[in-house]
Amino acid sequence: MRNLSLYILSLFILLPIAVIAQDRAYPIEGDGIFSFLRRWNRVGDAYVQEFIELNFDRLNAQGGLELGTVYLIPPLHPGDEYPASIEMLPQGTDPAIFGSAAGDMTPRSERLKNACFYIISGHGGPDPGAIARVGNRILHEDEYAYDIALRLARELMLDGATVHVIIQDPQDGIRDGMYLNNSSNETCMGEPIPRNQLDRLKQRVEKVNELYERDKEQFDYCRAIEIHVDSRNKGKRIDVFFYHSPDKQSQLLATTTRDLFRVKYDTHQPGRGFSGHVEERGLYILRHLEPPSILVEVGNIQNAFDRQRILLSNNRQALANWMAQAFLMLFTR
Repeated sequence: MRNLSLYILSLFILLPIAVIAQDRAYPIEGDGIFSFLRRWNRVGDAYVQEFIELNFDRLNAQGGLELGTVYLIPPLHPGDEYPASIEMLPQGTDPAIFGSAAGDMTPRSERLKNACFYIISGHGGPDPGAIARVGNRILHEDEYAYDIALRLARELMLDGATVHVIIQDPQDGIRDGMYLNNSSNETCMGEPIPRNQLDRLKQRVEKVNELYERDKEQFDYCRAIEIHVDSRNKGKRIDVFFYHSPDKQSQLLATTTRDLFRVKYDTHQPGRGFSGHVEERGLYILRHLEPPSILVEVGNIQNAFDRQRILLSNNRQALANWMAQAFLMLFTR
């Protein structure tokens, strides 16, 4: 037994200090699980799951990281190495948040290289937003808004934009199912989302404004977009609505996006028409965000026809594609 103890002790003495240092670490401000792991070249869903299993008793109530708490780092998988051989992004959200199914981020252009976007999905954490029931399934607004937000963020990144995904879920990447599982894991860039509604809104506004204060010196163009799913009478069918602040750039962003949606509807559903409209609204988010911003309502979650716009992954992708195309049109004018 004494010889065995000496052998184990000798292993720790001989183990390189760098390897020990990789065993555990503290998060930095703004960290979510994805960004924390990426700094240690632990990229992919498998590492995320291992991290959660190793640290389940250290995560906060929303499944996020806490500043000042030390977290165990999963061992490297065979073939991986540290330091990371991949290029680390100097800023913006780590594309690992999109999940392994959407992991190919080969750029298709640099047309948005000098543009920065803040993508906010409505509700999240303790607030599921609008709720609809379809048979024995319960649909939560925040899950569908989040999926569309991730798709939009990815489209913008593929054209070279810097994107900050403000509401983040450490477990849900882009999902192709119709019925998205409900959870309360969402954070505001790693911070727990408050229960109080005003506190929730202030938190995301302050996060965007904090980032914008830095980004406006680096980028020619900064815009914020918040995505929601409306809730009205079951018989009320609506098209996509675009709300803006009194700011002229905010209004231009809303009207340009609405006009492109009208063209897309005429192309893909000729004769149907498009009744989505633009409106100035005194919403808290629009009144307090410093970059020009819009709030988009993508449909009525209670209406069976409108629900197809969010239930079908191809439709969620189309919404993201069309918004990204409108933003690109404005930026390149």
